[in-house]
Amino acid sequence: MFEKQIIIVDDEEAIRELVADILEKENFKVIKCADTDDGYKKILKIKPDLIILDVKMPQVGGIELCRLVRANIETKNIPVIMLTVESTEVDKVIGLEVGADDYITKPFSNKEFVARIKALLRRVIRKIENKIFEVDGLVINLDSMSVSIKGKEIKLRPKEFDLLYMFLSKPNIVLSREYILEEVFGYSIEVTTRTIDTHIKNLRQALGTWGNKIVTIFGRGFKLVANNHDNKTI
Repeated sequence: MFEKQIIIVDDEEAIRELVADILEKENFKVIKCADTDDGYKKILKIKPDLIILDVKMPQVGGIELCRLVRANIETKNIPVIMLTVESTEVDKVIGLEVGADDYITKPFSNKEFVARIKALLRRVIRKIENKIFEVDGLVINLDSMSVSIKGKEIKLRPKEFDLLYMFLSKPNIVLSREYILEEVFGYSIEVTTRTIDTHIKNLRQALGTWGNKIVTIFGRGFKLVANNHDNKTI
């Protein structure tokens, strides 16, 4: 019995076979796709537990496919890992902005590859366990991926939503940039302070005056100052 289903979309046969070999040994079922058209059709049909996308592919690339996945209500919550031979921060930021959960650079270590996939799946499970948070008039619903403040819906990008969930999960606790990187972005590489700060700045702006509850602790990180914190499981 397979543990989880994973779709790999990559135009390189050697990479598809390598990923399948690595993950099948870990009891994952791997569905291999050579192009984004086939990949998107299978994603819609199968609704896998996780998607692995190559960034650079002919015609529609992995970033555009990720955008399509996030725009579809039936697939928008499926975790996505991007594969790339690039290691520039620009490529990573673009991928994360369209909703990728993690980035892995080729060639990769088999052990780290598996560890990153399992870590991402664990984060998804934790989100399912606590579905609704209510904090000082803000309500976040993990089923519908929606946020509202005093009944008014707030539109957030995928990473902003993940950041907010993280802060709500750890109210009144100082969270370091290293913790935020691992918990929200899920990859262990050097990221400039500006990258994380920009995401948090965007989140604060989207939340309006409520965003002032996310405070910077100089030299240590960030903290959500919450007065009334509650979570419910439905």
